[in-house]
Amino acid sequence: MKLNQASILWSVKHLFKESDNDLFPRPYELSIINEFSNQVISACKEIDITNYKWKASRRFVVPKDDYSFRNATQLDILDSILIAAIIREYGHLIEAKRIAERAEIVFSYRFKPLSDGTLYSNNNAWESFWESCRKSVAQFNSVVMCDISDFYNQISLHTIENQLEICGFPAPITKKIKDLIIHLTARASKGIPIGPHISHLLAEMSLIPFDNQLQLRDIKFKRYVDDIVIFCDDAKDAKIKLNLIADILDKEQRLILQKSKTRILDKREFEEICNQNLLEDIAYNEEEQIVKIIKRHSGGSAYTKVKLSELSDDEIAELSEENIIELFKKYLNLSSPNYEKLKWLYRRLSQLGIPHAVDFSLQNFELLIPALNDVCLYINSCAENYSSDWRDVGKEIIDILKDRIISSNQFYSIALYNLFVYNGSLNHFSILIKNFESAPENIKRKIFLASMNYDSEGWLRGFKEHYPKFDSWTKRSFLIAASKLPEEEREFFYRGVKASLLQYDILERIIIDWGNEQ
Repeated sequence: MKLNQASILWSVKHLFKESDNDLFPRPYELSIINEFSNQVISACKEIDITNYKWKASRRFVVPKDDYSFRNATQLDILDSILIAAIIREYGHLIEAKRIAERAEIVFSYRFKPLSDGTLYSNNNAWESFWESCRKSVAQFNSVVMCDISDFYNQISLHTIENQLEICGFPAPITKKIKDLIIHLTARASKGIPIGPHISHLLAEMSLIPFDNQLQLRDIKFKRYVDDIVIFCDDAKDAKIKLNLIADILDKEQRLILQKSKTRILDKREFEEICNQNLLEDIAYNEEEQIVKIIKRHSGGSAYTKVKLSELSDDEIAELSEENIIELFKKYLNLSSPNYEKLKWLYRRLSQLGIPHAVDFSLQNFELLIPALNDVCLYINSCAENYSSDWRDVGKEIIDILKDRIISSNQFYSIALYNLFVYNGSLNHFSILIKNFESAPENIKRKIFLASMNYDSEGWLRGFKEHYPKFDSWTKRSFLIAASKLPEEEREFFYRGVKASLLQYDILERIIIDWGNEQ
């Protein structure tokens, strides 16, 4: 069984536009895949998906806030292309079984693929959820707010399999998705990968029976992923409905509610919660103009890049370093820092590439660790606009890498090393070389990719004989870096590698073709 060529084309666009993952730095390979998209699509459309063997993934512990973490998974990039193509081809079957979006009940991850590669086109779903909740509570006196405990990790494989069949997925595709989940969870009977974009739709699918049960019982509710809001007549009604919700979750999937996030609130308390959770709500004066300017020039899209040259003098003045730093300080200095808001702000400033918070972010990196990946993406976005010496920034990053907190979690180091991959002006490659020998494979990969920014062929030459010993991710990074070798030496090395490649080493072949053109 082969996938539709149009689905694979869309998948390649999707990965290039939205990356392969919610949590990890953008893989360098995506630019090569986009450049050689015709070759990638031609190779992928010939794959018999029923016989395809899923490749090795990467898994890391990623911080959510100061004291909580999640296990994040990054699929092999070829796997990401294929599973995204599967979801593009069959995802409408899931969406058709969900409560209709127009009902304004279930807001999260509505399947609306666009031709540009967008998967979930309801960009403002979180804000719409809380706005709708704030509007609906006017008709009630009490509210139950609850959250499913460890939701993604507790989703039953049996539920996923059943729901795929109910939605009408072809049996071979159902088996292939099941095989992927088993492959990623080490044959556990629970859990779906956290990080890949497609996981969100599978999670939503798993709650279709729960949503239907509540509707059948005429329970007024709204849901965003595992955040559930139940509207009630009074406190007693709220307790009765809370008991019912807990019972349905247990019987449907053996899911339980998270005690610390389950509350019964009166109308006024809940309205305040709605206001706090609306990321678009303006909490501080400094924020109002910043948000307006970004929205004005991006059209509300979270992916549109805005050039500073397009802004007026008045807009530049509103986006002053003083205003931006003051805003970050206010969110960071709360008794419990609002990391979701901080991540959101970093992503919005990344659209502008305005460098005013670069130095502040490095000086406060320890406080910003739960938002580290977004901080690093922001710093990378400022490459063209930062007026100070990037080498000084590079020295600060090198010093941060020595911090014991950073070295205690490999994901932190990956995010920071990734800065050297996309900004050669950070310099200090000689220090990265010194770190290489004792570095784990995932860091070796970043150093190989960073070597693309320097005259590194002499250093790279010594690793050709070690190539077979690297893991698959590091091998690809070395193939990319090997494009820096002199033409004759490079072509000879590539020929040797190509002779040893297996049937589905498609990306490795593409990278070699790309490397030979450099």
